[in-house]
Amino acid sequence: MEKSLFKPFLTIVILMGLAIIAVAFTTDVKFDFVPGVKMELPEDVKGWHGNQLKFCHNPELCAKDYKDASFYVSELEIPDICPECGDHLFNMARAEKEQLPEDTEFVKSAFTNDVGTRLFTSIVLSGTARDSIHRPQRCLKGQGNNMDGEYDLEVPLEGRDPLTVRVIQTSRTYRTADGPVPYYSFYAYWFVGQDRETASHYSRMFWLAWDRVVRSKANRWAYIAVQGQREAEGTEYEAEIIDFVQQVYPHVLTDTMRAKAYGE
Repeated sequence: MEKSLFKPFLTIVILMGLAIIAVAFTTDVKFDFVPGVKMELPEDVKGWHGNQLKFCHNPELCAKDYKDASFYVSELEIPDICPECGDHLFNMARAEKEQLPEDTEFVKSAFTNDVGTRLFTSIVLSGTARDSIHRPQRCLKGQGNNMDGEYDLEVPLEGRDPLTVRVIQTSRTYRTADGPVPYYSFYAYWFVGQDRETASHYSRMFWLAWDRVVRSKANRWAYIAVQGQREAEGTEYEAEIIDFVQQVYPHVLTDTMRAKAYGE
């Protein structure tokens, strides 16, 4: 397409998109509560052992200044009771519980492989409110992380096309008695709807609007995230992301979404 024709074409596309979103958010729709993901993470997959996490929100004893006490479920005598203060435990951190709509759902686990690599994994499922989930960059910045870069990574999957995940390179500096200590990490994620998946927040917003306008319904979107440590330079951590996602991916989808993803 010639450059002189590209700008008007792009303008039309943008205006059409804005019109769809405007109509979508002012139209009565039927809410479909059936998600495309299971709100549970497997305990074990090939090469990785998982351990579900729970959080205490007691602001006086365990979660002062929003520094949540976290516990592995496998180590708790009573799965939903804090062993330190006796309060109820939650699947999310205190700040997440207070800032997000009440019907937002979480599940979090820490996975470790045979060489000791640890990956923190979570599924966040939206409720009825449109702001139940948002771009992960927002939370990462709010937690004090620097955004060092981001890009798409393709994960080969047997029986279907590669899955695209969005990878964010983050860093921050911790103050210790021995001086400042830099910490480098990554955050990989993708979104899953009732019958769609994408690594793009903007694509998710488009499909959210499309479903409201064309299908007169809204469904629960989720995002699945994998977080771990990396070196300041290099991309060796990509092998960990790929291996882990390959093992976990089939276990977190509902039967309907799995059939859609694999073209069954």
